[in-house]
Amino acid sequence: MMKMHNPAHPGELLRTWIEGANLTVTLLADHLGVTRATLSRIINGHAGVTAEMDLRLHQALGTREGLWLDFQTQRDLWVAKQNKSSRIKRLPIGDLRTA
Repeated sequence: MMKMHNPAHPGELLRTWIEGANLTVTLLADHLGVTRATLSRIINGHAGVTAEMDLRLHQALGTREGLWLDFQTQRDLWVAKQNKSSRIKRLPIGDLRTA
């Protein structure tokens, strides 16, 4: 398995797409049916992509369902792994994967 190295926040990827499509945040927000502030928080990395936003982006951009949530999950996992206090020792019980 490849090691993740600081995956981009999905908002960064969305910003790149918006710029490449010559759109504005306001235009896309209006099209998605969300406020400019809501979309701006995602684009600037201050909010994550929700299931609802993933579906809106899927419908508006033609991306596959779950794509934006996948990006968000990869980012969230990477951030969580950076938190040293989240290291938990394995319980001394049988392997649950074979249950």
